[in-house]
Amino acid sequence: MPFCNADAINYFVEKARDCSTTNSYEARAWLLTASSIAPTNFQIQLEAYALEKRLGNAVGAANHFISLFSKFLNCLDEEIAELGNSVRNHHMNKGTKETPEQLFLLQVFSALPKDIQMEVLMQRSEHTAIIYEKCQFMLLLVKLYPDTVDAKGVGADLLYNVLGCESDVFSTFRNLLVVELVPAVLQLSKNLAPSKRLITLLNQCIEYYTIVPDPLLVGRSEDFIELTAKRWDGLFGIVDQIGIILSWKISPFFSIATQNSSGTAESMYHSLSLAFQHKSHYSTNELAYVSVVLFLRCLVTADQLASYSSSNFGGPSKLTLVEVFYPQPRCQPSSDLPAPIVTTVSQNYSVSSVQASINSYFITAVKLWQIITFNGNRIEREVRTILLSMKSLHLETWPAFQKFLIDFRIYTGQYNSSDIPLIENPLKLASLLCSMSNFKGAAAAALNAIETIGQREGTNFGENSENGKSGLAGSADREDLSFFNYQMHGKDKRDYSVQKRFHFISEDRFEIIYYAANILIRCLHETLDSAIDEYCTGHLLTLLQLEWPSHAAEMVMDHIMADIRKRGSFCYFPNFADFVIEPDFLETFMFLANQESKTVALELFGPGIAASGIGNLNHLHMETL
Repeated sequence: MPFCNADAINYFVEKARDCSTTNSYEARAWLLTASSIAPTNFQIQLEAYALEKRLGNAVGAANHFISLFSKFLNCLDEEIAELGNSVRNHHMNKGTKETPEQLFLLQVFSALPKDIQMEVLMQRSEHTAIIYEKCQFMLLLVKLYPDTVDAKGVGADLLYNVLGCESDVFSTFRNLLVVELVPAVLQLSKNLAPSKRLITLLNQCIEYYTIVPDPLLVGRSEDFIELTAKRWDGLFGIVDQIGIILSWKISPFFSIATQNSSGTAESMYHSLSLAFQHKSHYSTNELAYVSVVLFLRCLVTADQLASYSSSNFGGPSKLTLVEVFYPQPRCQPSSDLPAPIVTTVSQNYSVSSVQASINSYFITAVKLWQIITFNGNRIEREVRTILLSMKSLHLETWPAFQKFLIDFRIYTGQYNSSDIPLIENPLKLASLLCSMSNFKGAAAAALNAIETIGQREGTNFGENSENGKSGLAGSADREDLSFFNYQMHGKDKRDYSVQKRFHFISEDRFEIIYYAANILIRCLHETLDSAIDEYCTGHLLTLLQLEWPSHAAEMVMDHIMADIRKRGSFCYFPNFADFVIEPDFLETFMFLANQESKTVALELFGPGIAASGIGNLNHLHMETL
């Protein structure tokens, strides 16, 4: 019987296995004999490798694996998988307890020559069907063998091999690809050849940083700005490095902009605006990509700050952009210059840096969108193409972007009636309608906002759920909620000037009520001259007390008194005694009743009791002092 047939080989293998538990030397002798008879037999050499593994001899197992790898590579899928997985578990799954078998296989892997180690990881990456594991093995190659990867120029292959692996933007694979693998390869491989596939890779990175929230930022407030800036720095580095590879003249834009200035979004905007002034020096594509990345950074950060800011009153509180309305000075000289724009943020936040940051990021996003849309169709078309290419972004329905577009149009005065159905927030709707001089609709929306508070909190309008008081009691010390405040116009009445003011309003019930009052004051004041019903004047007088004293309120009060004198009468019975309590107002009507009673007929406490009405005013005046 010839010794090289299958039965003979099985005989030698079985004898070696039987002896392996009692005499390792005899077991090795049986396999050595079989190998000398059939040197190209895979089963014998595989059993020799398995024997050294059972005996715990890492170096011996490594030597047999080297022989197997050089002769029978296509037959080693299982062996390569277990070696590769042991290395991956050790380096990529920190905190996971390794089994004794995994630790031993790691020793076997360490005893292999470096080139075979790399080939094992490459083979494991190519044969795994799990794209996350594929990415992990590629990252291992870059981290464990940086010099070899760079010298062989395989960095591009490592990246491009995973481009065809479609994955959800929220997957662990995309996180590993964007946050670790791409930066590592770009940092290592300085001489990557330009390729259109790099654009695909760049789009995946931008999409990830835009959509996927950083878990480290959840619940953070004090260091939110610092952490989010550090996170976006990662994307800036990727854009700069890919731009250099693609020979973009503007690159490394973000690195230079950070070095030459404070590195804030606003300073980067100024650097980009200079590039737009010399846009003939740059390609449309590179200007568009830098604009997209900086715009998305500002848009996303402003939206996060507005959506998740921590309120002084506990819990998250969303901010909504609205326009604040002031009375227009009747004798102010006309000017061709537009009114200066002021943007403020609710004071109901414990972190003052949040207020400044929301302002900065939103205004910078507005400026960026202006230069994108105002610099010719080519740039805007390219920017939209880039944004639409990111399928997971769903640009046409992405809430953050659609909300920004409405805010942008309101902020820049480019709104129209088609925006009305798109607005769900009653305060924002009231703001827009008031801007469009639709005062009836604006007043209805403002009242709807107040009614919504009651429905949300289970209270009636004007009821303070905290202390049980009615009306706006308890808010008298909330001077920071006034929208006709001194800080906006100076302390001297002569300093009052027309301004266009936008405000990020919180969900605090008192601030909502004050803003609704601002809308109603504007609506009533603008219709005062044409109002037929004197209740318009009376309601305006009542609401104006919320903004007293202020220069703007004084202007409205002067207009009210001029209107009463012009009419020659004023009736606000029976509401006057119940709602007009401001001492200055009472004193004004006392003077009117005493000094101008012959020319102005007042009906404040009922018909035919003008004389006693003066006494009632005196009584009310003393009670409020």
